[in-house]
Amino acid sequence: MQPPAVPNRPSKHGEASAGTVVLIGASIRSAAQSAKRAGFRVLGIDHFGDVDTRQACQEFWILNEFQTKPALIRRLQKFPHFVVGGLNTEPDATLLLRPATETAKENPTKEADPFSARALEKTDFGRWNDPHWLEKLSQECGLSFPSIFHTLPTNAEPPRSPGKRWLLKTENSCGGLGVRWHTPSSPIATATSGLEPILASSGNLNPKIEPSLKTTTQGKAHRTSHEIFQEWVPGRPHGATLICNGQDCSLLGVCRSLFTHLGDLPFVYRGSFGPVRLPKHLQQRLQMLGLRITRETGHRGLLNIDLVINRSGEAFALEVNPRWSGSSELIERWMQDRKQIDSLFGAMFEASNGLPVAGLNPQVHQPPDSVQSPWSSGPQFLKRIIFARQRFRFSQDLLTFPTKAWEDGCYQSTFSDLPAEGTWVSPGEPICTLISQIPEATAAKSPGLGKEKGPMHQHRAFLRHFYESTQT
Repeated sequence: MQPPAVPNRPSKHGEASAGTVVLIGASIRSAAQSAKRAGFRVLGIDHFGDVDTRQACQEFWILNEFQTKPALIRRLQKFPHFVVGGLNTEPDATLLLRPATETAKENPTKEADPFSARALEKTDFGRWNDPHWLEKLSQECGLSFPSIFHTLPTNAEPPRSPGKRWLLKTENSCGGLGVRWHTPSSPIATATSGLEPILASSGNLNPKIEPSLKTTTQGKAHRTSHEIFQEWVPGRPHGATLICNGQDCSLLGVCRSLFTHLGDLPFVYRGSFGPVRLPKHLQQRLQMLGLRITRETGHRGLLNIDLVINRSGEAFALEVNPRWSGSSELIERWMQDRKQIDSLFGAMFEASNGLPVAGLNPQVHQPPDSVQSPWSSGPQFLKRIIFARQRFRFSQDLLTFPTKAWEDGCYQSTFSDLPAEGTWVSPGEPICTLISQIPEATAAKSPGLGKEKGPMHQHRAFLRHFYESTQT
């Protein structure tokens, strides 16, 4: 385990590193650590309250508790705020998402931070959940888009076609908690039914996973205009990370997305691997799509595009999220290794204030005649979320393991998202996150998409030992 880095004021971020920022999300740990490295004073709110998250924050609140404190919400409104870690919109937290300049005028107070960064401009969020808008832009940029079908009117179902499967997706969800298979002509199982063991926590902290689905007493999902059917596309899921300043954007990298099955939820996020190589034409299309989205919405900050690449190399855009994503910290580590940035949050903050982003494009640092992907060199990283298989009381002693388990490789591994000592963890709940760095020399020995197999094998060796320890 490694404690969060000591705060510093990287020269690349100048005066912007003197302010206070509010981070809110399902899990803010990686963004909070990055902001702290850039010299920010972090006020954090999330569902977890893990040890290393609290260490990265000057002040911290559990989201469910924070939403019941209107005075605290008014206090934090005056600071620039960022939604990170998988929380797109939270109805009870909308007050925090209002422009800082407006709320500061309405609620003058002596506590306003004179060094706080300039308030962010409004972003057109009305389009983010419109699949037809994304479909149009994707196709204009040379990317495919899966077929979609709205659930309204009530009990409507998508057309049946041989060999075609459909997913029922709910807006305003994250980490795969709002995605499940559609079974034709049968009641739709609720997502919460598969999460009962996950949420049944009697530990010291609030539940770590909260789905955003409404259900009826009959156990049938209540279909609203916020749900759609989307055709399932077989292939490898990826997440592209871009940085935007309202007018321009740069593609920072793309990571493989890893999922697991929990209850009736087939695509629960369990980690990422990357950054991975991309064909040049796909890089250009993702860059073009990011630019179109930026200019049509005025978005400033990080932008994540979820996509699937099938066996033929065809790329399907699935959705876009204007926030820090689960793979952002892997992109940050790769850019730090290349000495492009000191803090991704610091770079994101500058972009949010309209500063240029062209210099952050990995292509800029390549020779003009290079035909390789910019992510062909440098280390790669594997992020793996560890879920509990049975109820147990967490202790950091469980994270000790035989040195021999790591002797067959030179992977540098760390633990993050650590619960408090003595916390009870229920089956299906995330325990912690294991991140391994794959040095460039090691990664070069395994071509193409097979580079993650080495560290995954190493992770499995640790997990076997870990799960055996929790049974004693």
